[in-house]
Amino acid sequence: MAESEEKELIIEDIVRDYLGLVYSFIFRLTGAGEETSDITQEVFVKAWKNLDKYNPKQNFKTWLLAIARNTAIDWLRKKRPIVFSKLDREGEEGERQDFVDTLVDAEVLQDELFAQKELKEELDKLIDILPLLKREVLLLRLEDELTFEEISKLVGRPLNTVKSQYRRALMQLKSLHPRIQ
Repeated sequence: MAESEEKELIIEDIVRDYLGLVYSFIFRLTGAGEETSDITQEVFVKAWKNLDKYNPKQNFKTWLLAIARNTAIDWLRKKRPIVFSKLDREGEEGERQDFVDTLVDAEVLQDELFAQKELKEELDKLIDILPLLKREVLLLRLEDELTFEEISKLVGRPLNTVKSQYRRALMQLKSLHPRIQ
C-alpha cells in the first residue's frame, strides 16, 4: 500500500473518531454557527498535512485540539474582531456544568427534566459570554475532559494559571447563578 493511501486511511479514522469532539469544541469556542463546519474541516486538513509532525509520545487528542484551538483563534481574529471587545466586559465569568448525571431517581419527572434543561441553557449562556481564555479552559476541562496538565500544554499557560482560571470561573459562576451549588 502506498504511503499516500495509508495516510488517507489514517485520516479517515481520525475524522470518524474525533469529528464530534472537534466540531463541538469549535462551535462552543467560536459560536460560529454555520461556519463551524468549515472551521472543523480546516482543522482536519491541517491535521492531515501535519501528521508527519505528530509525536506519538504526545496525547493525540491534545495535539488535535491544539490544532482546533489555533484554527478557531485564527478564524476569530480574521472574521470576528468584535467578539474580542465583547469578551472583555467585567463580571462575566462563569462555568457551565452538566447536571444530567446528578439524578437519583431513575424515573425523572417531566418538570424536573424541564428545570434541568432550563438550567443547562442558562449555564450555557453564561459560558458563552466568558472571555475566550477562560471559556476555552472550561470547555476543555468539562466537555473534552482534559486534565489540567493537558490543558496547560495545549493553551501554553502555566499549570497553576490554568487551575486558577478554572477555580475563579467556578466561583464567579456560583455568584452569578443562585441555583448552582
